[in-house]
Amino acid sequence: MDIDPSLPLDNLDQNIVCADALFAEWPEVEAIVSNPPFLGEKWLRKQLGATRVDALKERYPGVGGDFCVYWFRRAHEHLRHGGRAGLVAPSNIRVGGNRLAALDYIVDNGGTITNAVSERDWPGEAAVHVSMVNWHKGPLAGPHELLVNDQIFKRDAIPSHLQLHGDVSSARELRANREGTCQGITFGTKAFYVDASTATSLRRDSAAAPFVQAVANGDDVLGGNFETDPEYALHLGACPTEVDARAAASGYAYLRKNVFPLVVEKAKKSTTAHYGTWLRTWWRPFWHRRDFLDGIAHAGLKRMVACSRLASRPIFFFLTASGVAPLERLQLFAYADDYSFGIVQSSHHWDWTKAKGGRLKEDIVYATEVWRTFPWPQDPTDDQVAGVAAAARELRRVRTELMKQNGWSLRSLHQAAEIEGPHPLKDAQAALDNAVNAAYGAVGGQDRLAFLLELNQLVAEDEEECRKVRGPGLPAHLDFKDPSWTSNDCIAPPPVET
Repeated sequence: MDIDPSLPLDNLDQNIVCADALFAEWPEVEAIVSNPPFLGEKWLRKQLGATRVDALKERYPGVGGDFCVYWFRRAHEHLRHGGRAGLVAPSNIRVGGNRLAALDYIVDNGGTITNAVSERDWPGEAAVHVSMVNWHKGPLAGPHELLVNDQIFKRDAIPSHLQLHGDVSSARELRANREGTCQGITFGTKAFYVDASTATSLRRDSAAAPFVQAVANGDDVLGGNFETDPEYALHLGACPTEVDARAAASGYAYLRKNVFPLVVEKAKKSTTAHYGTWLRTWWRPFWHRRDFLDGIAHAGLKRMVACSRLASRPIFFFLTASGVAPLERLQLFAYADDYSFGIVQSSHHWDWTKAKGGRLKEDIVYATEVWRTFPWPQDPTDDQVAGVAAAARELRRVRTELMKQNGWSLRSLHQAAEIEGPHPLKDAQAALDNAVNAAYGAVGGQDRLAFLLELNQLVAEDEEECRKVRGPGLPAHLDFKDPSWTSNDCIAPPPVET
């Protein structure tokens, strides 16, 4: 290969170091460009090994998150004042713990984000969305350029969340919101699933029949399959002991034959304690979520609010609380009343979800942080609560009517409503948003996120001062069993033929 004589490339061997970049010595430099490894936090021990991960934690105390986070920290630490760096990372670098450990750290330690791409497809083979972040060590006056949806926006300061909306990173977790929601169950193996003939056979056994349950996940519910042709599984999550499980008769025998050997094998091969713990209650799903699901049963709720944990649009729905095994791709909410449904289906809650949730490709991830920080109306009158409940019922009525008329699923209905122009679903959503706005006591024209952030701070302060606050759900003096607040429509699997 011919080398351009003007470039001193034949004497740079001493400048090339082959070493572990996160442990090798770095000089202080004027510029850093990098494409750090894409590896999620939950895969670190499996891919890197426990020894290296423990060494990483010791070398960088207090730092957590995906693997790329460590490169952002190290790059900023070794930049000279006035130096510049540019790194590519998965788009979740701008949310949650990753942002806190990387971009927030940079901004809080003298860095200025000068150019950034909020999110775009990775051009390589990996199906991932990435963010691109350039920063300057030290203050630097704007305007700076932020690219969002292929459009450049000039900003005096680019926030660490790399978005145009208000920054709600200062939102505080609220004690009133510690409970009330949960992911669905994780079976851990498809061996819990049963085919149609097996399901029919098990239902003939009265002891096993209640445990043959329809499997609910986001795709099947939103796509309509759950109500017409769901999958079924043997779900013995409600059996805390093996004695209880044996009472399921042929259901227990089926799981003993098909599930138990697989769990034993997983426990033998696993380097963590999770599978060993599962082995002690192998007839139950890997994550059975019993505290939440038992709470639903004990409260006498016949339905619960749910949504897909991965969503590109706000679609909440009531899911039956009986005869169903809701999977981990669903976010479940322990409320059966129409007022609560109206609040979470509102644009207020969706805007907060987009701001506080994560991202996976095109979808918003409903993260726990969304729920724990979202402030509910604090002083709604009974008439305002009734207004939200009525608007919520009307929105679901409109959805049901339009789906029947057009043969649409929930997903296809909401997709149709995104087309420019008037649409009955848009009108129903606007009416709900107006009712929710009245319950909040918000003034029309206010920035929604700014209002909610301020309310979050006020509620957190009231909790610190031990003043009474209102958390999620119907106000306590109203009985959710009263039909004024709670209707009975919900999504359920087809009746079982006997």
